Amino acid sequence: MHYLLKNQKLLFNLLSRNIEKKPYLVVIILHEYYRNLYFSDEYYNFKIKNPFLRLNKVQKECISILKSSINFASYKINYEKENSQELKKKTGKVYGKLWKKFTPSENTKAKKFILERFKNYKYFDNNFFKHKTVIDVGCGGGRYSNALKNLGAKKVYGVDYGSDGLKLAKKNYKKKNLIFMKQNVLNLTFAENKFDIVFCNGVLHHTSNIDKGIKELIRVCKPGGFIFLFLYGTSGLFWDARKRMNKLMKLIPEYYSQKVLDLIGLPSDRFIFMDNWYVPIETHSSHRNIYNLLKKYKVKNISKMTSGRITDLETGLKKIKNSKVIWGEGDIRLLFQK
Repeated sequence: MHYLLKNQKLLFNLLSRNIEKKPYLVVIILHEYYRNLYFSDEYYNFKIKNPFLRLNKVQKECISILKSSINFASYKINYEKENSQELKKKTGKVYGKLWKKFTPSENTKAKKFILERFKNYKYFDNNFFKHKTVIDVGCGGGRYSNALKNLGAKKVYGVDYGSDGLKLAKKNYKKKNLIFMKQNVLNLTFAENKFDIVFCNGVLHHTSNIDKGIKELIRVCKPGGFIFLFLYGTSGLFWDARKRMNKLMKLIPEYYSQKVLDLIGLPSDRFIFMDNWYVPIETHSSHRNIYNLLKKYKVKNISKMTSGRITDLETGLKKIKNSKVIWGEGDIRLLFQK
C-alpha cells in the first residue's frame, strides 16, 4: 500500500475517535485535508509543485494535532437513521443551498465549461446544440439548462427532484422554451425517443440506482441522439477520502460545520466542501463497470472526454506523475449515442 494511503487510513481512524468530543477539530482538519486533495482548483488558489510531499506533510500535521489536542468542547451526536424518501429530500436541500451560493459569474461560466468539455468530441461542431430538443437531467439551479439554451437549443427541459433548486432556476432564467419541472430522474414522465440530446452532469451518483438512471436517460433519447454522462470515479486518495469523509460528516450537523468554518475566518461560500460532506447519497463507479453497462444497453460511439477544466480529474490532473495514487481513475465523463 502506498504510504499516503496508509497515512490517510490512520488519519480517518483518528478523526472517527475524536468526532464526539472534538467535532470542531474534525471539521477544521477535514477542510484543510480535502483542500489539499483539490490542490489545483482555482477556487482555493492553491498550487504546489510536488503534491506527494505536500500531502504527506499535511497528513502528518493533521495526525499530530489529533493525537495531542485537548478537549475544548463537546457535542452530542444524533445517530438516527433516515428512510430513502427523507434522503432524497435532504439531497435537494443540500444542493438547494449550493445553488443559492452561485454568483452570476459562475452561471455565465456554465456555457464555457460545456464548450471546453465537448470541443474534442469527433461529432461536435458549432451547430451541435442548435435547433435541438434537450433535457438537462438533474438541472439543480438551472445554470447548465440556461447555457444549453444559449448554445442554440430549440427547447430545453430542466428537471430535478429538489424544489429549492427549481424555484431558483425559474426565478433566474425566464426564457421562451426553457422549461423547469420537478421530476424523479429515475422515473421520468416523458415519452420514449423524445430528446435529441440528454445532458446529465454529476447527478446519477446521488441516486439510489445508477443502472436504472442510465437506462432512463437512454429511454428518453431519440435513436441517433447524444447522451452526456458525468459520474464520480473510484480508487485513489481522493475518492477514498470522499467516501470516508461523507460517512463521517453525517455525524456532525451541517449548521455546526458551517459555524466552525465561519469562526476560523473561511469564506462562507466555500460551498464545495459542504456539498461533498453532506450529500446523503454518493455512489462511486469504475470506468469498466459503466462501459459494461452501456454495452448491455447497446449504445454506440462511446467516447471518453479528452478535454475540460484544469480541475477535471480525468483531463486536467492526469498529467501529474503518479496521479492515480491521489485521484484514482479520475472522473467518468462520457458522450455516446443511442
